Amino acid sequence: MGTGAPPRTLRRDVLRASDFTGRPMGISGRPAWLTRRGMAGIRSMVEVAAAHGVAVGTCLAGSGVTPDLLDDPDAAVHGSQELVVAANLVRACPRPGLGVEAGSRLGLRHYGVWGFALLASPTLGVAAEVGLQRLALTYVTAGVALWVAGEEVRVEVDAAGVPAAVRDFVVERELATVRTIVDAILGEPVPLLRVELRRPPVTGLFPGVPVVFDAPRDALVAAAPVLDRPLPQADQRTMRLCARECDLLLHDRLDHRVTECVRTLCHTTGSFPDMTTTAARLHLSTRTLRRRLAAEGTSYHRLVAEVRHATAIELLSTTRLGVEPIALRLGYTDASTFTRAFRRWTGTTPGAYRSSAR
Repeated sequence: MGTGAPPRTLRRDVLRASDFTGRPMGISGRPAWLTRRGMAGIRSMVEVAAAHGVAVGTCLAGSGVTPDLLDDPDAAVHGSQELVVAANLVRACPRPGLGVEAGSRLGLRHYGVWGFALLASPTLGVAAEVGLQRLALTYVTAGVALWVAGEEVRVEVDAAGVPAAVRDFVVERELATVRTIVDAILGEPVPLLRVELRRPPVTGLFPGVPVVFDAPRDALVAAAPVLDRPLPQADQRTMRLCARECDLLLHDRLDHRVTECVRTLCHTTGSFPDMTTTAARLHLSTRTLRRRLAAEGTSYHRLVAEVRHATAIELLSTTRLGVEPIALRLGYTDASTFTRAFRRWTGTTPGAYRSSAR
């Protein structure tokens, strides 16, 4: 998922800045969008959309999320569904800073026991280790790593695996979320030295903090001693209990069925990756992916068709997009090819289906 080192077991109660020197700590392996999470991430984007005059239906189109789920405390979605909503938001309101707005809304209260584990940590450094080891319990859709270089501590976001259309949004959101969380556990604003962004210069991002554009990496940068700061709500017993509960939750958050993993990956791109690409993203060989799908009673071709069918129904029912734009979004070369496929699925044409659904 990211470029950091594999998670490590918490070994002691006090970490110092030097413990992070020269070796990034983060999470690796499974892509972030293959984990399930609550609705807060999508809800924050819907709130940002509403603030900019974008309708809820436009924001949720094609995501498989209905408005009634937004406030359901038991509802769960995949990270890929968040990416669909992000793409809709960016498409409807193409302006920089939307990710910062969304990330600033993801306060510590949205993270449950994971947030309590961070609050109860003795220092910011320990909180960083506890949190990064269990990042699958959050709303990240990119890789996140923390490390110390010289006198500076860096929190870097690796969004290389995120679709290009939403990459800037995701980077903004992840960095803004980290800043919001750190402010909350410190009990005061974190003293940032600067924000580094790979993107070309734009105005209005991260007000009050120097921003370096066209940087080699996307990162928040602070003075390294901030990791040694004691936290005001430190309680080691609470931290350990919460960390243990987080570890139990992690197993439930990961979807181990390959069928569901493929479905969620298909939601991340309108071009629908081929089987070889999907297998690589799942860290499987093509042969293994084919065998495991067969064992679950399906095939890659069938799954892609199912996702295209469901997405087509959603777009025809909830948006005013024409047949041609829908066809292109679903990865078809033209409207006629999509129409033939849709007729095969439903026995009718896209236009006729839309008319009957009204």
